[in-house]
Amino acid sequence: MYKQHSTKIDSLRLQGFSPTAIANLLGISVNTVKSHIRRHPVIPDTVACQCCNNPVVQTPGRKTKRFCSDKCRITYWNNTRKKGA
Repeated sequence: MYKQHSTKIDSLRLQGFSPTAIANLLGISVNTVKSHIRRHPVIPDTVACQCCNNPVVQTPGRKTKRFCSDKCRITYWNNTRKKGA
């Protein structure tokens, strides 16, 4: 895989594209994209959503976000509560 693919994969991940969509756009194997994501999970100034694992961009000077949306936050806490009961 080329260096330009690596940077393009990271930028498309930040935009919310799935590994399949990224592979189709770049014309490379889905497994190549998934391998890159697995080997390079950390993108600077981002955290993975605890529900869906999409990157969550952080705002400087603010509290660290744990979820990408309210839907993910509510789903995560409802599932967590069900597991504990």
